[in-house]
Amino acid sequence: MSLLKKKGIRDAEMPSGSMADIAFLILIFFMVATTIDLDKGIGIVLPAEGGEIEMSSKNITNILIDARGTVLMDDKEVDIKEIKGMVETIQLQNPKMVFSVKSHPRTKYKVYIEVLDQLKQANTRVISIAE
Repeated sequence: MSLLKKKGIRDAEMPSGSMADIAFLILIFFMVATTIDLDKGIGIVLPAEGGEIEMSSKNITNILIDARGTVLMDDKEVDIKEIKGMVETIQLQNPKMVFSVKSHPRTKYKVYIEVLDQLKQANTRVISIAE
């Protein structure tokens, strides 16, 4: 009988007892270190409830958007890119002008936002969003 044992090849083992802890710590690190991009939306200041004011029709310019995305400004069809220039001209003639935007329920949101953007770029003081 031999007291010497054969040397065998040992299997290398990686301790897996703390793997869940490490994964959890990495998850926490990335949650804390990551910034989340928040959409700011449209910057519109809404009046207080019940703050309706009667205005003369000569101080209101109606902008209508139909379901196809066609824009009518005082019953005349206009291209969206022309709105800024037209609004600037109207405001020079009448600084108290209010622009009332009304859209069809099926109007694409993109078209509606483009019209509002044109009004904002023209430095419009008052925009009325009609129902």
